[in-house]
Amino acid sequence: MEKKRGIFKEFTEASRINPLMAVAMLWVSIMPALASTFLVPLALAKSAQLSEINFYDPLTGLLALLTAVALMGFALMPTTMLAALSGFLLGWSAFPWLVLGYTLATLLGYGWGKGLGQDSLDLLLEKYPKAKTLLDQKKGSIGELIFFVRLSPIIPFALSNLLFALMHSGWKKLVIFGTIGMLPRTTLVFLSGTMVSSMLEAIRSEGIGGKGWIFAGLLLLSIWGIWRFFRRDNR
Repeated sequence: MEKKRGIFKEFTEASRINPLMAVAMLWVSIMPALASTFLVPLALAKSAQLSEINFYDPLTGLLALLTAVALMGFALMPTTMLAALSGFLLGWSAFPWLVLGYTLATLLGYGWGKGLGQDSLDLLLEKYPKAKTLLDQKKGSIGELIFFVRLSPIIPFALSNLLFALMHSGWKKLVIFGTIGMLPRTTLVFLSGTMVSSMLEAIRSEGIGGKGWIFAGLLLLSIWGIWRFFRRDNR
């Protein structure tokens, strides 16, 4: 019986097949947390100036939009953190720009992921024919998977962009189902940001009560949806 290979060996194999994609995977897994340790304190230190931004001015909105697209599209900040900061510092006038921002960031992440990925997933799946067959069977209902992955509060936005690029999900499906899936968690986190008096309170407030139950519900629903997607027979 062939011994299962560890994750390090799998990553080594992926690096051999496509070094750029392996670096990209490391980037989207590590960089959001690292960059946030610098960007979040900076934003809080500039809270007075940021709170005065007028999002009804088209030029100001455009600059803010481009900033949000860059932060999320290049994995410089988690979408949930940006949503919480936006709600706390900027208010509801920033919400439409945030939604448009992660929609455009989806295109950016998918685009550079597809350019780097090429046929990396197919090469890796050659060693796992059952997994390849399963993914081939599910391609017709990929929108459902996208929705539940985006709904999850814990699956990183930038990482999922790369994975869907590797799976050749198609940018239209990713934008449509991804945007719908992102709306509940983005709205919840943004609302939390608007209702607290500091980011520290945002982290500590309410425990598992109130909006915490909604957060847990979204997580459980996304896990159930992803499990159902791969377990259901396509007939």
